[in-house]
Amino acid sequence: MKKYLLISMVFLLVFSCEDPYENENFVVYDLYPAATYLETREDEFSQWIEILKYADLYNAVNQASKTFTLFVPDNDAVDAFLSEKGVDNIADLGVSYAKALVQYHIIEGEVPQKEFLIGGKLTKATISGDYLSVSFDDNENTEGGLNSVYVNEEALVNEFANEVTNGFVYALDDVLTPLVETVYDRINENSQYSIFKEAVEATGWDEILSTVYDTVQNEFGGTTVVKRNYTAFVVSNATFGADGIASLSDLASKVGASSDYESPENMLNQYVAYHLLSSTRYIEDLYSFSDGDSTAIWSTRASKQVISTHNFWGTNYVNYDEATSSGIELVPGKTDMPARNGILHEVDHYMPVFAPNPMTIIWDVCDFDDVASFVNAYGAENELGDIYQIPQSGEHWIQFTTDAIKSYSWKENSTAGWYPPLGYLVTKTNDGGKTNTYKAYKNDMLVVNLGYLGHVTMQTPVLLQGRYKVELFYASAGSLAPFVSGGSLCKVSLDATENEVYVYDGAKASVGIYGMTLFNEIEFDETDAHQFKVVLLDARATTHSAYRLQLDYLKFTPIND
Repeated sequence: MKKYLLISMVFLLVFSCEDPYENENFVVYDLYPAATYLETREDEFSQWIEILKYADLYNAVNQASKTFTLFVPDNDAVDAFLSEKGVDNIADLGVSYAKALVQYHIIEGEVPQKEFLIGGKLTKATISGDYLSVSFDDNENTEGGLNSVYVNEEALVNEFANEVTNGFVYALDDVLTPLVETVYDRINENSQYSIFKEAVEATGWDEILSTVYDTVQNEFGGTTVVKRNYTAFVVSNATFGADGIASLSDLASKVGASSDYESPENMLNQYVAYHLLSSTRYIEDLYSFSDGDSTAIWSTRASKQVISTHNFWGTNYVNYDEATSSGIELVPGKTDMPARNGILHEVDHYMPVFAPNPMTIIWDVCDFDDVASFVNAYGAENELGDIYQIPQSGEHWIQFTTDAIKSYSWKENSTAGWYPPLGYLVTKTNDGGKTNTYKAYKNDMLVVNLGYLGHVTMQTPVLLQGRYKVELFYASAGSLAPFVSGGSLCKVSLDATENEVYVYDGAKASVGIYGMTLFNEIEFDETDAHQFKVVLLDARATTHSAYRLQLDYLKFTPIND
């Protein structure tokens, strides 16, 4: 018969007078809850116990009402970590850092050994909102098997899934390194970026680059938390020096800035904003091109300004200038530098605002920050991990809500089908994620099922001044057979320019991506973003249960005389 042990509030007070769970009661059976289990092995884990208590999370992981998976470094690992940080104890790093560190080592929910050893990114997020990965060292000099399993490729797993009453404990030989630094922190901590840091601070961008989560007020009085992500192209002091820039005032003079640095129109402010993207873009993203292309355009935080990325003759460039046959390169070993809210790349030139020639733009109509945050939140809730633009073993149809999604404005009328009125389709893969069954551009689609006269509007990326042919690429499927013959009438517009088209006309009633021309020629008088709108003019959008549009991307091809 199991022995019951009731750990009372008095017992809890021994460990922390400020612990947020100090008034909770914990029920323990033959085994112990997680933190108490560590106490039974104090000679091995006393350092981590001290960190748990300092972070006020000791009693939290002892709860009987919830389950946890803990990744616990041994004493030698903690000692090495503190030594590397140049401190004597965890208090020298502060409570905020301690909390972030501990939260990075805890998953709410159980990760048994069988699931853990599948490898790759774990599907349950840590309490800090991050995903740990499991890898196997098959080097011939290692023992292999269970003796060569690593978390995040930095900590060897010494013990697997020690069972406790409220989950599992994994023992590690190293402390996992959490992403606690923001993009601004990463800039601030590197003395080689001091001039760029001063520019970021003088223009007020330091506050924005320090933001990880933003609370957005909706029209009904509620709030939505949105994850913010950035890409920063940073410049070192040495690179500035090569252009005669030795101080912030030199940089301001170089770019022609007045003294009001915080004004969005100020040239120094524009310069800093030009070095920032509103999403996380790794090297793989920046230099991933559509078929036949070797150039991509990216909207920056500077108003109406873009950067271009290129791959010519095997070399990656930023803002390649055909007139001079030269471009800016990324500094080897200084790319894909991760932060809590984005990524940093160092460039080998001070990178002033540059106007590239018009070029083909591929725009994924789901490429918005709030969409990514919303979709990944769905993935976390369903233990799928981050699923934005990542194909899955099965399709997921995710319905948008007006309080969470602000990148689209839409009007919904009555419909007959079960498809989301406006939503996100996560595509399916049958080959482990290499491709998706539709062959969609970024493994996703915008689902439009708004009924007759329903409509949706969204903003395009910044498009360079010039004339373009505009094409829409969308998905078809067998269930859409009734609309293939003759198509489905829609009105599309870019700003004030309108056209009526028949989506699905010419497509097949089979899974795949199909294209059609929206505008044979449209001219933009200035470099700017534009409003793209789709209105459903087919009465079957209300009456037919299978009706929906599945929009993949728009393609803007320059027309050069």
